Amino acid sequence: MRTIYLSLLLWIIASPVTAAEISFTSPSGNIRCQIQDTVVANARCDLDVTRQSFTERPASCDGVWGTSFAVLLTGPGIVNCATRTIARDGVATILPYGASISFAGIICRSEEVGMICTNEDGGGFSIRRAEQRVY
Repeated sequence: MRTIYLSLLLWIIASPVTAAEISFTSPSGNIRCQIQDTVVANARCDLDVTRQSFTERPASCDGVWGTSFAVLLTGPGIVNCATRTIARDGVATILPYGASISFAGIICRSEEVGMICTNEDGGGFSIRRAEQRVY
């Protein structure tokens, strides 16, 4: 487990100073995430699902609905109307089950039951193939 944390730490340190994004996936590869500290700090995860908890697309959403989730630095988590998906490009670090990553005031934790991302207010989301929840 120390090797995993050391690898993540070295990866973060070795990233360019201007880097404002960390990309990671669940060990299964079914959940792809990014934490960004660009214009607005946020975490976003996209999920490959067979069953969605959120199926009623709002009229204002012209993108993919019910498979992308986000949380800002404050406030509750949201179901994200995604106009692009997080790519499966092989660049992302695998976040092992039981490990967490913190960046820009947001923490994401990989669990065998899914991915959980929370902000400083306690808002966030919990997603897995069987169920997705925002709070």
